[in-house]
Amino acid sequence: MLVLTAFAGAVLKGFKGFPVIYAEENPAKKKLSIYDEPKPDIILVESPTRLEKEIRQTRIQVIKAARDFEQQIHGVANKWIAIEQDTEKTIKEIVAQDERLMPGALYISVAGLAGTIIARNRNVLLRIASPLFFTIASSYYFLPKTSHNILKKIQEYEQKSPKLLKVHYSISEVASDTKQKVDSVIADLKNNNNKSK
Repeated sequence: MLVLTAFAGAVLKGFKGFPVIYAEENPAKKKLSIYDEPKPDIILVESPTRLEKEIRQTRIQVIKAARDFEQQIHGVANKWIAIEQDTEKTIKEIVAQDERLMPGALYISVAGLAGTIIARNRNVLLRIASPLFFTIASSYYFLPKTSHNILKKIQEYEQKSPKLLKVHYSISEVASDTKQKVDSVIADLKNNNNKSK
């Protein structure tokens, strides 16, 4: 056996100069290029600074506040337009088409001022009541249909608001009581004048 081992060693020693073949091929070594390796593109991702973040937040808040303000302005403008349209509609309902408003309104204003002049040196109640009385009386004379429409509109508002209706009834009661007292005083004065004759 020793002989066999020696023979195998001699055979293997003779194959020393031959290349070794493996079952799987060894990858060939890559040749070095004469050019430099291409450098990969460097992508810099800039993160915002703290100041930039604060400015961004402030800008967003300012834009939001401006939009809110704009919406509020639009809301107020829409409400104002609705009020104007309601007022225009109410005025068109009140003013009679066949009456000329301008000279009649001027005459009514002059009559109200005349009531102030007439009651100039009288007591306080007469100074307050006479311009109102002259204005209302002249309005029924110069603009009768418009005055009637105004009265109807006031009654509509009174029906919608019970407080206004209570005020109107209390004023009416005071006016009727005052009228009765004035009528009784006038009747007493007439009776006294008739008795003295």
